[in-house]
Amino acid sequence: MDEDADHVILSDDEDGQEEEVEEVNEAGKRKLTSKVWLEMKKMRINRQWKAKCNYCHKELASGPRAGTKHLASHLKICTLKMLKMKGGKTLSQPSLRMNANEDGNVFLESYTFDQEVARRELGNMLVLHEYPLSIVDHAGFRKFVHALQPLFKLHTRNTIRYTLPWVYLIYFCLSCSMQ
Repeated sequence: MDEDADHVILSDDEDGQEEEVEEVNEAGKRKLTSKVWLEMKKMRINRQWKAKCNYCHKELASGPRAGTKHLASHLKICTLKMLKMKGGKTLSQPSLRMNANEDGNVFLESYTFDQEVARRELGNMLVLHEYPLSIVDHAGFRKFVHALQPLFKLHTRNTIRYTLPWVYLIYFCLSCSMQ
């Protein structure tokens, strides 16, 4: 990582590409008047202006001709912003859920959302019921999953295709050992 007075060069070891990031210097620049800039940070990445969300850190286009409507739209649907404004739940904060014993008694227990566990269970469901991988790209399925858990980042079928053979192998080995 290289540093100068006004910009930072980040090196990404995986693909060998370098990304130049320059933060906006307030002196001598036109004042940002839109309210979205209270929740976004303007920066220059690889000679292009970007706006970075303070909540989810997503980078959106931001230039002299880009406008701010798309930034305001993002802030309306930003899940992490909504969670922060509605009680401050985070990924690691436990919630309550109802569960039942084998004898039928219902009780409350705490749980913490885990992205990896949810992704693994999705793979198990696809293998167990032999669903097509394209189900994760269906708009209805995406809406359903978002209604159940807004924090769950649903992968595409291509991403699942590369991780699914391991799930299938484990499931197949467990089912063979039980027979």
